[in-house]
Amino acid sequence: KIADNGFMQGYSMLVWAVIALQAIGGLVVAAVLKYADNILKCFGNALSIVISCLMSSVLLQEFQPDLLFVLGTLCVLVATTLYSLGVPNSLLRLTSDKAKVEDALAKV
Repeated sequence: KIADNGFMQGYSMLVWAVIALQAIGGLVVAAVLKYADNILKCFGNALSIVISCLMSSVLLQEFQPDLLFVLGTLCVLVATTLYSLGVPNSLLRLTSDKAKVEDALAKV
């Protein structure tokens, strides 16, 4: 049947949309890994799962979030927020003071 009608028989607009989204997703992952880091990619994956589940729950009404999903979502959001805030200045000062003390001790 494929030899008669070709490989792309039965491809609807939905199938082409999924193919396009997967291709774009691959390019986005490559760009994130080139210009950011792997941790950012992991946070992006976690947030995309949370957003997909919430959209499925609200728009399609196919997913009913339970307590574990809510707790996992909160963990993802807190971790993403903490990562984006960076290291507090007070901790940076502590580490620089510690490095100065270690340098002074090494000279002795």
